[in-house]
Amino acid sequence: MLSRSALSAAPLAAVLLFGTAPARAETMLHLAETATVMAEPDELAAAVRAEATSPSAADAQARVNALVQEALTRARGVAGVTVSTGGYGVWRTGLTPQERTERWQAVQTVNLSGHEGTVLLKLVGELQQRGLAVTSLGWRLSRAAAKRAQEEATRRAIAGLRGRMEEAAKLLELRFDSFRSVRLDEASPHPAMLRAAAPMAMAAAPPPNATPEDVAVTATVEADAVLQPH
Repeated sequence: MLSRSALSAAPLAAVLLFGTAPARAETMLHLAETATVMAEPDELAAAVRAEATSPSAADAQARVNALVQEALTRARGVAGVTVSTGGYGVWRTGLTPQERTERWQAVQTVNLSGHEGTVLLKLVGELQQRGLAVTSLGWRLSRAAAKRAQEEATRRAIAGLRGRMEEAAKLLELRFDSFRSVRLDEASPHPAMLRAAAPMAMAAAPPPNATPEDVAVTATVEADAVLQPH
């Protein structure tokens, strides 16, 4: 015969037994989404090269230095143009059948950039006429424009990922609970394709042309989502 205390404990044991049913397992869903934004370049960049060859290394350097100094002075006088110097090199060239004496070659690059294409192109044309060669010319995104485009691509990628996740949960007859992990991969925008370049200086060359082309800016989002039963 059961005691009164045993009888009173039996309903409690039953409640504990039926009230601790195991939780249903969660489902992990891994998704990735990539979004691309086409951004219009807002900065034109050019590189011009001063080059001289002479029997004397000192003379070759002096001639290059003079060309570069003239280019810097001219560029710094143009509003809205940013200018800097690039690599500098001096080396002895090999003998040729036509030239049997020692020759030295000196080279330095001047980098130019600006938001007003017409102004920069005019400057590049003037530097060409002064004896500098154009080695590269093309449109690109400024840092501010690249940041804006990257943020927009990331926003679109996250929105697309969330939409796919919700649709997948619906098809699986589950509900979204939380994100376990999220990773953002941002690809650096590539400069626009070069549309014009002059391989050598020309005394009477007209200013070069450069047509901007939209730049693709891409962002990828990966996430692990936790899905739970309804």
